Amino acid sequence: MRQFSTLFSFVSSLIATAAIFTSTPAHAYYATLDNGEVLKEGEYQAMISPQLIFNQFDGANFTGRLDTGLMEGVSGRALLGFGKIDFQIGGMVKWVPFPDTESQPAIGGEAGIIFARIGSINQYSIRLHPIVSKRIETEIGDVIPYGSLPFGITVQSGGGDETFMPAQLVAGTELRPLEMKNWSFFGELGVNLTKSFGYASVALAYRFDGSSFGAGKQ
Repeated sequence: MRQFSTLFSFVSSLIATAAIFTSTPAHAYYATLDNGEVLKEGEYQAMISPQLIFNQFDGANFTGRLDTGLMEGVSGRALLGFGKIDFQIGGMVKWVPFPDTESQPAIGGEAGIIFARIGSINQYSIRLHPIVSKRIETEIGDVIPYGSLPFGITVQSGGGDETFMPAQLVAGTELRPLEMKNWSFFGELGVNLTKSFGYASVALAYRFDGSSFGAGKQ
């Protein structure tokens, strides 16, 4: 419990700091930062991630994510962010029907809804992120390269009402160092395909067991 409280305080402090220094509005906040690895039921992953935006918009976002395993091959994600946009909150569900094996990569995807507030503008987005990944064992730890073609439908209201379909091409990698059990590092690049933007994201993630919440557990 103390471990989770410390992590939560750290994430909250970083999000608050990012909100102070990166509060210029624009409609740009999508990122994948995920692969075909799925948490087991009762497992959690907390992630903090800055995102640098380029091409059409300049600026940065900062997002906290919390993942949990729901059932075999299925996990859920909650996200909360600030920065180039004023505020974003949402939820995603990931399903990987084809897990990573010796003969095939992991194939699946995630879908969800994100609400964003950008000045006087509200954006409601339905997101779909197909994902392909492959775990590779190395001397320094497991490396998991992944690719995605995220797209969706965004409805915008309050000052320039419109509906558009943003799409990107994404490539990224997760590193799980042998010497840092339960920790992961992500790096990701996104390229604008239509009605979107290019970006670079990094992330730090920590996996932990839900038994940490139990009373009397050590």
